[in-house]
Amino acid sequence: MTTPRGPLLVAASGPDAVGTSSLVGRLTALLGERGLTVVALHSSGCFLCRRFPVPPRVRDTGEPGGDGWVRRDGDPKRRGSRLRRAHAFLDAGELAARIAFAGLRARARARGGESVVLTDRGPLDGLVTYGLPDGSAAAGLFRRIAGRYGLTLLVENGPDTLRGQGWERTDGPSTAAWAPYRSWSRRLPRIARIDGQRAPSLVAATALDRVVDAVRKRETAPDATEPRRHVVLSVYDDADNPAYRGGGALVIAKVAHRLAEDFRVTVVTAGRNAGTEDRDGVRYVRIPVGRAGPRAGQLLFLSLLPLVARRIRHDLWLESFTPPFSTSFLPVTTGAPVVGIDQGRSAEALWRRYHIPFFLVERLGLRCYRHIVVMNAADGSVVRRLSPRADVQVIANGVDQRLLDENRLGTGRFILFLGRIDTWIKGLDLLLDAYDRSAPPLELLIAGSGTPAEERRLAALVAAHDRGPEPRIHWLGFAGPERKRQLLRDSAFMVMPSRHETFGLVALESMSYGKPVLHFDLPALRWMRDGGDVTVSPFDVAAYGRRMNELATDATLRRRLGRRSGLAAQHYTWDEMTGRYLALAHRLLDTPASARRPRKRGASWLTTR
Repeated sequence: MTTPRGPLLVAASGPDAVGTSSLVGRLTALLGERGLTVVALHSSGCFLCRRFPVPPRVRDTGEPGGDGWVRRDGDPKRRGSRLRRAHAFLDAGELAARIAFAGLRARARARGGESVVLTDRGPLDGLVTYGLPDGSAAAGLFRRIAGRYGLTLLVENGPDTLRGQGWERTDGPSTAAWAPYRSWSRRLPRIARIDGQRAPSLVAATALDRVVDAVRKRETAPDATEPRRHVVLSVYDDADNPAYRGGGALVIAKVAHRLAEDFRVTVVTAGRNAGTEDRDGVRYVRIPVGRAGPRAGQLLFLSLLPLVARRIRHDLWLESFTPPFSTSFLPVTTGAPVVGIDQGRSAEALWRRYHIPFFLVERLGLRCYRHIVVMNAADGSVVRRLSPRADVQVIANGVDQRLLDENRLGTGRFILFLGRIDTWIKGLDLLLDAYDRSAPPLELLIAGSGTPAEERRLAALVAAHDRGPEPRIHWLGFAGPERKRQLLRDSAFMVMPSRHETFGLVALESMSYGKPVLHFDLPALRWMRDGGDVTVSPFDVAAYGRRMNELATDATLRRRLGRRSGLAAQHYTWDEMTGRYLALAHRLLDTPASARRPRKRGASWLTTR
């Protein structure tokens, strides 16, 4: 058995200080009965609050947290003394010192055995208490302390209405107290939520199980004296980028979360402002290129990425290709292995659109990579031809698995397009022409967002094609997760009229709901073949319109194809896809550099159909 580096640090957090303190007391006794050495720290509040009460002229409602504390930071008359302004730093310093001292005590008492340090106040409580902005230095200090905790038990003992109706629907002080806990808990690692409304004995039993599980994981984990290897993923797209928010950001987030099981993971992405944040155990670093606009921002991101790679120490880098040049020649600037992920290699499509030879830079850059992941077999053949020495792996995307609802097969009230608004690449002009020609009985819904220029172009196209007394084409704008699920569930079938795709993640998502997908017969989309899809010769608008009308009028056909789509989607799981990225990372990091030779050309990891 591998001995952990130090005691397991566990915090019981939540607005109810009495409840968390009593939980720590119960856990101390229960863990002691199991033979673990336990050191418990009970807090009665920050030492500054105990020794230096806030003067009446400084006190605000909700002291010391809430908006009042934040407002005083910009009002010299209400900020109090310098000591008061350093409150959060002093509190964090006291917490760090106390847990360090408790760790020494636990290690001495355990004599090489397993030990646990329990605190009834953790970094999560400090972040909430002071209402700290995400990017502040004090918040960063609390978050670094949170990284030392092996487990934080968030005791949710608010009123039943909070859980029954949701946080946003409940008014009153309970919501004000719980909302920041919920917000910060999403951004800190190793948070375990516990229902505090149950009997104290049941709460303690649940907490005991969580702590024991954490101890067992430490027993089977690699030697903690060896630092975790650092894997960095880079992608221009991000869920907060209003101009894109494509499937690439979702894929990288899934891969990062899976890699975080065995490695220290950082995601480098674009943003309007520079900054870092922790989300689900993954560190996000933003390069401030968003203010340059979507096109110039992509070029800036590509040019700055090699400089960022030299500043962030890493053992492995996974680079999601970014248009227009796709590659950034990253392998030239780092001695660590680099894996190129082909999610946005579109230089050929941009050449056909703008007649600018972006593909020349792309082809030169691809030859620098020794490891490349592609989404489909057709792109794999192209990349192997352009980079003969590269080890090219085909790893398809995944989808959240769901049971196929036989009662909804063949139903639907509208035709759906879902994706990024890019009129030319996504073929929206072809779609509107085909819909105008065929005039199917179902309305067309377009959901998605893009750059302001692309959105204006789409609005003009919709206005030109929808001239009847009753509008039949509706552009909904960006669809959030819940709205997206509703659209997929209620649609009759999905249309994907793209001129260029690398995989088509939204098609797979539609298939998981048992919906047929109508698309042009592009090589990159042939993974859907015989999976309930309907293909049309590339860019044949008349034929596309006819097949659209056929699907819209024949519910029996939609039902038969929808069942095949749903069954085919069950072979594409996130667990399998991300597991292959994890295996690839281990192969590159666990093998000596001299032995990292690409496998036989043509070998690939294809998703089983």
